[in-house]
Amino acid sequence: MKAPCLSLSFLLCFSVIALHAADEPGPDVFFSVSRAASCRSLPPADALTLYAPEMERGGDLSLPDLLEEAAPLAIRKLNGPGGLATVSMRGFQARQTAVYLDDVRLPADITGTVDLSLFPSAGLGKIEVLPGAVSSVYGSGAEGGVVQLFTRRLAPGARLAEAGAELSAYDTRLYSLKAGAAGANADVFFSGASGSSDGFQRNSALRKDSAEGRASLALGAAGRFTLTGLFSGLRTGLPSGTPVPVSGWNGSREKAANSLTDWQKSERSFLSGSWSGGTGNFAFRADSSYSANDITAFQWGADSAARVTDRALSARATLYKTAVLGVESTVSGLDSGTYGDHSITSFGVFAQKTFNPSPGLELTPGARLDRSGAYSGRVSPKLAAVYAPDEKWKFSASEAAGFQAPTFADLYNPWAAPAPGLKPETSLNSAAAVYYGSPAGWYAGLAGYYSDIEDRIALDPVTWAAANLAAGYNTGLEAQAGYKAGKAALSAGYVRNASMVKSGAGGYRQANFSPKDRFTFSARAALAGFDAELAGRGVSEQYTGLGKSGLRLPEYWVFGLTVSRRLGALEVWGGVSNLLDRHYAETADVFNGWFPQPGRTFSAGVKARFL
Repeated sequence: MKAPCLSLSFLLCFSVIALHAADEPGPDVFFSVSRAASCRSLPPADALTLYAPEMERGGDLSLPDLLEEAAPLAIRKLNGPGGLATVSMRGFQARQTAVYLDDVRLPADITGTVDLSLFPSAGLGKIEVLPGAVSSVYGSGAEGGVVQLFTRRLAPGARLAEAGAELSAYDTRLYSLKAGAAGANADVFFSGASGSSDGFQRNSALRKDSAEGRASLALGAAGRFTLTGLFSGLRTGLPSGTPVPVSGWNGSREKAANSLTDWQKSERSFLSGSWSGGTGNFAFRADSSYSANDITAFQWGADSAARVTDRALSARATLYKTAVLGVESTVSGLDSGTYGDHSITSFGVFAQKTFNPSPGLELTPGARLDRSGAYSGRVSPKLAAVYAPDEKWKFSASEAAGFQAPTFADLYNPWAAPAPGLKPETSLNSAAAVYYGSPAGWYAGLAGYYSDIEDRIALDPVTWAAANLAAGYNTGLEAQAGYKAGKAALSAGYVRNASMVKSGAGGYRQANFSPKDRFTFSARAALAGFDAELAGRGVSEQYTGLGKSGLRLPEYWVFGLTVSRRLGALEVWGGVSNLLDRHYAETADVFNGWFPQPGRTFSAGVKARFL
């Protein structure tokens, strides 16, 4: 685990001090709670926002490392630091958590899962996390919440040019570049990264390259046009777990691999263009995007390839800063020698309106209608309330419907036809939260949630086909507290979650991959010209099967430490991950066993700013 800590304040915004690093929200920025510009709706008390200054201390973290300190988010990693990494929230799985970049859904694989390890973090300016069901504005795949990534935006007159290099264990090397400039009417930003590693396990060597760019041009009364692009490529070996049981790991034995020949090549890309304009009483935004996910792999002695694409059009209107109307259409395509060639067209329309019945109180009802070639029409309503009586306190509550549509893997499994009439999974989600932020720097937050799930999509253990076999519920508490003043910060988070599932007439059993307890901790301070950061997280035991069956993943605690110092235009840093040298795994499966994470590792790096 990378060591730089993250401030877990729900609402505090930290601005960049130097001009070259200043961020500018810009007139075309929308907010995840409404997906619209200029909308006045307050975010709920359990929302989390991270800004560029909070994401850049030490080295440039990978996106999974950047997110894993946030207690509401559950990050699961496969095959070490460079392997598959997914995010989920509130007891739901990764495919039920939406991940967007500048309001474009990041390309998923055939299972609906987004691999965070393939997307660069160097070009990000802000991350918004909205826990809880948001299908009322995002549609399918948002039962657990949404993680919205935003590319970097610079303030008018700002310039940025920065390069960095990082070396760490297993001959891991990472080189990065950032550059950007902004004027009164135009701005441009670019980031690129290239890395390689021999890998922790045998047959886990990898090579990863990525590039991300954004350009925006103000057209006066004609509005603003923005173009965003991203490409990420990965070539890695697939050790496919280890044959050594977790009880026998000693830092060396778990490096053995189940496969010495399997490999995978992945390429993700997207290009989007948007236009925004209007007045204070009427703002409009239109988007067009294309995204692709290409995976080629050699496993079980054979080659396979799959390409998933999304072509999307959307438009949103904001009326008097309180009402939002939106419409979008997506054509999703699959090109696979194994699963076949298929295309699904989806259409959604949503609306929400914010009322202010008394000072500090906002009530926001909203709903979305989705139709698709894969399922019949689905309506997802939501009612949210936010009350902020003063600058210190905020309260929020919501009741919302969410759903998860069948994926390509559910619908077109070549080894088993899906159950007749396969329907989307649906849920009714309740949440309430409170946040307190003291002017002295102390803050605390508490959130509770409950989700009732019906028509849960699972594999039939007899036919191995997707079916609406189960019902279930998720319930839990999220607590966070901390202190922030200057360069001193302390934060801690705790999540208690119970995810239960039942099939047929049977009773409820604990869901697979559902640890009951998760902890996060971080501390940061400036000492004698150095910035030191300590971060840690803990996860209780979990199992690969229902009702504590299958393989057991033991609980683990891991900590990391980073020390950095600025020397004029240079920043140098060094760190140690997994400080206590714990031998652990974050995931496993019944076919390959456990997927081990590295023990104690060291790293060092340097960044140079030229502008």
